[in-house]
Amino acid sequence: MRFFLALLLASWSCHAAYAAPSAKDGGNQQPLVDVLSVYNGGYAWGKGKGEDTKTILNQVSLINSVIDSLGHPYFLEDKNKSNRKDLIFELGAPATIESFRIRGSGSPRVPKKLEFAVSQSPQDGFQTIANYEVPEEYRPESLMSGRGGKKFDFSIPVDRKISARYIRLTLLESRIGSFEIRHFKAYGRFDKAADLRKDFSGIYSTHKFEGFEYGSEEADTALVTRRKGEIPYVILHQQEGQVQGCYVVANGHGHQDKFQISSVKGTFTGGGDGNLFRFTRTYAKDGSQKQGVITLSPDGKGAHLAMLHEIKPKDEYDRFYRLALTRVSDQPIPCSTNVEKEKTAAETMQETLDKTGKVQLYGVNFDFDSDVLRPESGAVLNDVVKIAKANPNLKFEIAGHTDGRGTDAYNQSLSERRAASVVRYLTQAGIAAARLTAKGYGKTRPLIPETGDSEAARAQNRRVELVKQKD
Repeated sequence: MRFFLALLLASWSCHAAYAAPSAKDGGNQQPLVDVLSVYNGGYAWGKGKGEDTKTILNQVSLINSVIDSLGHPYFLEDKNKSNRKDLIFELGAPATIESFRIRGSGSPRVPKKLEFAVSQSPQDGFQTIANYEVPEEYRPESLMSGRGGKKFDFSIPVDRKISARYIRLTLLESRIGSFEIRHFKAYGRFDKAADLRKDFSGIYSTHKFEGFEYGSEEADTALVTRRKGEIPYVILHQQEGQVQGCYVVANGHGHQDKFQISSVKGTFTGGGDGNLFRFTRTYAKDGSQKQGVITLSPDGKGAHLAMLHEIKPKDEYDRFYRLALTRVSDQPIPCSTNVEKEKTAAETMQETLDKTGKVQLYGVNFDFDSDVLRPESGAVLNDVVKIAKANPNLKFEIAGHTDGRGTDAYNQSLSERRAASVVRYLTQAGIAAARLTAKGYGKTRPLIPETGDSEAARAQNRRVELVKQKD
């Protein structure tokens, strides 16, 4: 059972029930979002030179514990015995932060002090924008006294607002030399749309985060199940904003000359959106589908995969199945075996359209708060052109959808304008206007219910869909 005790509001000495921040929407005044969320492109990063892989993975575990999940406490050892731990996070795009949120449970591992700093570089130039001292009542003297200790949920406003690409959270003075926090969020607004990362392509090995994945669906566990002679991998191919791939079992070590796929377990179809690959996962065995994201590390050597596992209306956080990915080769191979041919993205889209009557066009991106299509959208939209030309008797609806933040009127207008922008692209590519209808739904038809203070469903709900119209 979770207990949300008090938190800081205007005065750091006054505690009250926590409420997620909000702001008026419209124009460039967008609602505040958790810019750290993996679903907004956030990534836990190493401290710099000398950081070992385990430490970086620990930070990944931390950011995925703190983002949109019930999570578990993650213990960060202070190996240097300095009673200080720095955690550095990369944002998907520069953002201006207005407040931080920290959750945890009463434990001697809780730091006495928290320092929040921001920079445009992961190595230097950090400027402190907030400090907080955890009240003594939330810091038991020992592990034994920590059992049943007070849980906390603090909101910490910044002293000054600075545009940043990196956040450094410094934990200071724990009582037993290691630190524990459960959730860390940074509320702010992105200053501009994120630049598309053009290096998703590659072969990735998969690793579970012990204690952080929920459920044991066969389609999910196939991503990490290892048997003798069978090792799971994720393979991704990118063309402009379009990304597709698969998860397989194979032998070898990810190198093309030694790599042989024995079975394709499932496929990924979607597109890049800044530092995110938003996808629909299709399990080959039964055709079941699930939405998720992959976020790349700053150096491109690692990635994080997260998929929604279940939605419970009373939960403040969504539950996820999450994996760490390590890129073992930047040269992907086809998602095929001796008896299975790799499907093109257009073929996969056509199959989904035939089965469900619609397909999400992840990879169709727009300028920030705008209906202007970004250049990388062409690869996905050109496949829509192929599908339309291959089905000359069909008519299609281009449906625009937003997430649940903002006013009904503003979201409705934006979704209509974006749908119309896609229709203009398709007609200019040779598809008859009479076959296309632009329709905006605003936030009225979420793909995934939005619960609590979650960014996960919101990221999947911001979308354009190709819908087969009924005769």
